[in-house]
Amino acid sequence: MQIPPQLLGYRGDPKWRDMSDYLVHFTSEANLLSILRDAEVKPLTHGGWAMQDEATRALRMCACFSEIPIDVLDRLTARRGHFGIGFTNEFVRSQGGGRLWYAEEPQRTLVFNAFRHIYFSDAARTNPLWQLVPFFDSVTPGHDFSWEREWRVPGGLTFSLSDVQFLIVPRGADVAVFQNPAPNVPLLTAESKEFWSEVFFALGEDEDRLVDEFLKTFGDPNGLLSWDSEDKAYFWPLPSWNTMDAIGECFQHLDDDAEIRLAQRLEGISSEWVLLAEFAQINE
Repeated sequence: MQIPPQLLGYRGDPKWRDMSDYLVHFTSEANLLSILRDAEVKPLTHGGWAMQDEATRALRMCACFSEIPIDVLDRLTARRGHFGIGFTNEFVRSQGGGRLWYAEEPQRTLVFNAFRHIYFSDAARTNPLWQLVPFFDSVTPGHDFSWEREWRVPGGLTFSLSDVQFLIVPRGADVAVFQNPAPNVPLLTAESKEFWSEVFFALGEDEDRLVDEFLKTFGDPNGLLSWDSEDKAYFWPLPSWNTMDAIGECFQHLDDDAEIRLAQRLEGISSEWVLLAEFAQINE
């Protein structure tokens, strides 16, 4: 089985393989089944600009998608999950979604200054400018995910089954479990996608669980610490942890292979970590 030709290319031109008309949300099997039953990709990510601003947390809660072309989605599965649901970018745009804006210097400073002048004067966050907060991502040497080509939908994405263009499941998954909540929706399996590798399934959903558990103890400095634009480094008012040491602090009984794979997954987020308990203490 091959990927249907209509799912490849961009705007009807199969030669435009560097772009895609489709957006994919990756997750675990259980979450994908829940998404199909509820007809909603829930807003579980509170990213964007002003990450430390609790007043904009509700604005920054989003559902996330990627427009990486379907036949090279292996770049994303190892980081986001092995099960996917796809929509047209036209549909996602109609529901309030849009591309993430990756702000590097000097644009990063321009964005910061644009928000700084209303940060203290608009405590209720009523200025329309705040509606743009979810669509910015600050790019620094230690934090650059522009390769994900991310789209976000503030408040989450609700849909009808007819809006779903395809589902993606890995090799070995029980495809029958998707026939009840999603009959007649095209299903792309590992067998139809030559790029899929067994390495993505070495830890299965346990890998997602380990990442979630780790992020309850350690945080990405990009969302917590100030960035020194002159020195091109974070300002560290507390000790910095490298990935392997942080994993050792969180998990005492991982075997070597699992530890290495978890480290590779986390390095895609950051190579330095903040111990959240220490961060909370210095901010009391």
